[in-house]
Amino acid sequence: MLFNNHTMTMVTDLSLVQQNDINNRDFVCIAAVTTSNDCLNHPSIYNAGILVPPVEILDRWANGDPYAIQNQYTEYLCNNKDADDMIIALLAALTTKNIILYIPQEEYDIFGIQLINHIYFMYGITMNTPTTVFSFDESKLPLLLSKFYMMDLMEPMDYINSYSPFYKLPLWVIDKLANDLKPFNRAASFEEYNEYFNGLVAKNNPNNTKIQILSRVSK
Repeated sequence: MLFNNHTMTMVTDLSLVQQNDINNRDFVCIAAVTTSNDCLNHPSIYNAGILVPPVEILDRWANGDPYAIQNQYTEYLCNNKDADDMIIALLAALTTKNIILYIPQEEYDIFGIQLINHIYFMYGITMNTPTTVFSFDESKLPLLLSKFYMMDLMEPMDYINSYSPFYKLPLWVIDKLANDLKPFNRAASFEEYNEYFNGLVAKNNPNNTKIQILSRVSK
């Protein structure tokens, strides 16, 4: 299993992330999604503030726009590379340790549910909350591995060997694979590269795809 029995949990109580028994970087990564400085100076808490809605979206919400969070914040999470990279980095860390995502209650009430829903619908992660238990939708694995690879969290052949033969590689990884592996000693078209790399994937044994994430994600 990709996450090796680790889980991702959403909490809104700061005291829960300051307990000594979970402040161990070898086993837990705590990320704060907040504009507050109450916890960001804590040595064991990472700043994930990029996942907070931008000021202009919060202003629209405060001025009564009922769709500011539902639509514009979701669009921000989908289209802002830094926000998406933060989510991918947290999910990569989840392969080696438990993740706690902390959002203060007052901020959670504004955008917390939307963030939970985005991570679920985009990457298949159901977080531990008071009403849900952690799970992963395996159909999202090809997308997640592709994002890991694009962030250089997987070696190119580890990525190819981990990929299910039941799925085609996304087109947006082909150029990077071509640059990383250079399989031809001649100029080749995008279509040739696409066919070649998907041919490698098609040879994978669906029951024996070992996923190898680079060790630096655990640091």
